[in-house]
Amino acid sequence: MAAILLITSLIFAYYITNGIHRNIDNELNQQAQQILKDYGTEEEFNQLKIETIDALVKSHIQLTYTEQPIGIRSVREKNHYYKILTARFPFSDKHLQIKRDISEEQNFLYGLYTMMVILGVVGMAVVFYLASRLSAQLLHPIQILSDKVSNINESILKPINIDDLSEEFKHLGESVNQLIQKINSTINFKKELFVGLAHELKTPLAVMRLKNQITNMKHKEEDYIKEALQQNLDSIDTLNNMIQNVLEFGRSEGMQFEQPKRIDIIRFMIKKAEEYELLANSKNRNFIYHFDIERFMITIQPLLFMQIFQNFIQNALRFTPEKGLVTLSVRTDQKHFIVEITDEGPGINEKENYFAPFKRSAKSEGAGLGLFLAQNAAESMGVKLSLTNRTDGQSGAVASIMFPFSRFLHKEL
Repeated sequence: MAAILLITSLIFAYYITNGIHRNIDNELNQQAQQILKDYGTEEEFNQLKIETIDALVKSHIQLTYTEQPIGIRSVREKNHYYKILTARFPFSDKHLQIKRDISEEQNFLYGLYTMMVILGVVGMAVVFYLASRLSAQLLHPIQILSDKVSNINESILKPINIDDLSEEFKHLGESVNQLIQKINSTINFKKELFVGLAHELKTPLAVMRLKNQITNMKHKEEDYIKEALQQNLDSIDTLNNMIQNVLEFGRSEGMQFEQPKRIDIIRFMIKKAEEYELLANSKNRNFIYHFDIERFMITIQPLLFMQIFQNFIQNALRFTPEKGLVTLSVRTDQKHFIVEITDEGPGINEKENYFAPFKRSAKSEGAGLGLFLAQNAAESMGVKLSLTNRTDGQSGAVASIMFPFSRFLHKEL
């Protein structure tokens, strides 16, 4: 828009300037032709000059010897501007010169240029102002829609409210809601597929296991048959464990859509810790919990948190030897509220990624999906997980659940 305004101003200035100068040139040419036509001798010209000097106040007419080229040229003398026409005078070595003061017209043009520059600057300022206002009005609903989309919880996909959008952008909002609905349908389908597949696989395995058990009971004396049947039973148990992990993965997909709840996570863990203390005693392990922070209010999805928390506790109890100690504690650093589970097991190989699917240690009997499911739940919640070796000189690992303050911090701490 500003470029169009500038180009229009330049074209207008050129047209006005060219028009004024062309009119002056035409007047000088007409005046010269009239003089040459009516007064063909020097004596007649001198008579003309005397008789018409008062009438030609804007022009100075003379016969003179000059080497200037034939035609019209513009000159500036001091603060005045002139147009000088030079033409051959018939039957003479002299030339006819008509000199006209065009200062008035030139000053008018300069004033016009100045006015156009001022109007151009003001016009461009107005254009930029209106353009910025218009762009702000156009971007406002886009910004609203962008904020709504960015605030969508990836674990709880709800349609956005489009009532406060302008009519022009409601169709876009409806399209976003349709996309969210399709994503929800896809996730639900995948969840149902996992759960259904797991149930379908567990049924024939259960039948196979039962038949192997019955056969094993009938052939107790044949060691080779008993050994083969026992291997079959072990394989079926392994498959059952893997299917159970797949089932848990499908359920975890559903947990991601759990409504967040505001809870005191310290009190929540104390209740669960009492249960894990009983579990540890049944396995001849020791379990203690110690919280320096008495209260920490947080909005989370409890089932997702429990999937992580329970997995870390069970792994710690599994790898800690008898009479060993598993400790549950909390602490904070500058950016996180941290839950730590410390065991007295053999530790880990920190070069390995234990959160990858089907990744397990040499002593693990599981399918290697527990930590993978925990990581999946952590990503849905927005927390960070870490698994490192102890740094206090003792053998064991430390599993950490880190809640970023930027996402979870609340005034009530």
